[in-house]
Amino acid sequence: MGTGFIATVGQSGALGRMIVIFLFIISIYSWAIILHKYLTLKKARSASEQFLTRFREDPDGMVNHYADRRGFGPSPLATVFEAGMDELALTMAGDSLGRGLSIVQIDGLERSMERAIAEQVIDLRKHLIALSTVVGGAPFVGLFGTVWGIMVAFTAMYVTGSASISSVAPGISAALTTTVAGLAVAIPALAGYNYLMNRVRTMTIRMENFSSEFMSTVERNMGAR
Repeated sequence: MGTGFIATVGQSGALGRMIVIFLFIISIYSWAIILHKYLTLKKARSASEQFLTRFREDPDGMVNHYADRRGFGPSPLATVFEAGMDELALTMAGDSLGRGLSIVQIDGLERSMERAIAEQVIDLRKHLIALSTVVGGAPFVGLFGTVWGIMVAFTAMYVTGSASISSVAPGISAALTTTVAGLAVAIPALAGYNYLMNRVRTMTIRMENFSSEFMSTVERNMGAR
């Protein structure tokens, strides 16, 4: 254990220890984001699959009778459906003669669903910008420690007039330790960020596809006359 990572951190000087502790805290924060967003996206996917199954069983009935979306939990698709139905209800409220939707009204309905999709994407991406900041920033924090450690090592060599291990060890320890710590934080954060962004993109495509299904159902039932 004397030659382990903790012992190396102990030999890296005050600044080196501060950098490693800071990176450790950032690592915990990034892992918390990864776990939270993974569970959130997993629940959103499961709830959306349940909603989509129900919608496809009777799309005309769900549109014509404005089916209750409660029970689908955190489903982005159900939220987009609700936004479309709210807009449709407002539009049809002024159509006492039941003439159906005009082209302008259909365009307005499409725009309302596009807004709902955009809002859901913003919500799904929440906190991912922090994760991307960790990806970009952690290596530079480690690099700062590396440069500082090398400076300390050369200063010690100048002061002592020798390049003995005892004189340069603290600086070299700081340089190597902070480099390893920075990469240890950034690499998992990068993998988590790419995975989560791929899940968000997949959910976005599903919302856009559902919007097309919904509009096709509306046009079939209430299209322009």
